[in-house]
Amino acid sequence: MNEVVFDTNFIMALAVKSPRVIEEISRLLDPVVYVVPSCVVDELQRLSSSRHVKKSKISSLALDIIRSHMKVVEVGGEGAADDMIISYARGRGNVFVATLDGEMKRRLAVENLKCVTLSKDKVVLC
Repeated sequence: MNEVVFDTNFIMALAVKSPRVIEEISRLLDPVVYVVPSCVVDELQRLSSSRHVKKSKISSLALDIIRSHMKVVEVGGEGAADDMIISYARGRGNVFVATLDGEMKRRLAVENLKCVTLSKDKVVLC
C-alpha cells in the first residue's frame, strides 16, 4: 500500500483546486492511503483563525478535506514541519510526499525520496 504524506501548501492547494487531484493521485498510486502529519493540522488550525480572510477560508477548507479523506498521524523528529515530514518518509519505500515547495522537492531528491507535485494543474510523480 502506498502512502501519500501531505505538507501544508499542497493541502491548501487542494482546497482551492478541484477534488479531481485526489482522484488523479488515487489512479496513479492505487492502492493509496492519505496521511497528514499532526504538525500540518496544527499549522492549518493556526492559519484558519488568521485575520487574513482568504487564507483563513482556504485553511478551513483544507481542514475539512483532511477530516473527510485523510488520516492524521503523529510524526517524530524535531524542527519545522518539513523536517518532520522528511524524517517520516525516510526508510519507507512506499511513501510519497505531496508538496509544491521547490526547496522541499530538492531536499526530497537529495535524499532519494519520492514526491507528488502539481505542474500546470496536473499530478506529477517525482
